[in-house]
Amino acid sequence: MKSLAMITEKDIEVVKIALNDSISDIDKELKEDVTGRKRVELLDYKDKYLKVCNKLRQNPSIYSLNETELDIAAGGLNDAIQLLDDILESGELDDLETKETIAAKDECSHLVDLLAG
Repeated sequence: MKSLAMITEKDIEVVKIALNDSISDIDKELKEDVTGRKRVELLDYKDKYLKVCNKLRQNPSIYSLNETELDIAAGGLNDAIQLLDDILESGELDDLETKETIAAKDECSHLVDLLAG
C-alpha cells in the first residue's frame, strides 16, 4: 500500500530539488518574450512552488503540507520529470549522466505515485 509515511527525508530533498529546478525553468521562460496570460500563469506557478519549497525548508516533513500543497508538489515533480525527459532526449549526456538522469526521473515518478495515492 502506498502512503505518505513511505516518504523519507531523502525524498523530501528530491521534492525540494524538483521544485527548485521547476522554478529555474520558469525563470528561464520568463526571460523570453512571454506576455499576457502565459506570463501570469508562470508567475502563479513560481509563487506556488516557492511557497511549498520554503515550507519544506522550514519543516522537512511531508505532513507539514496540506492537500493543496501536496498537489502543488506533485505538479513540481511532474514539471521536473518533463525537464529530465528533455535532457535525456537532447542526446548530450554520456552513459553515466544518462543513468543518473534516469534514476532522478524514476525517483520523481515514484514520489508522484506516492503523492497521488
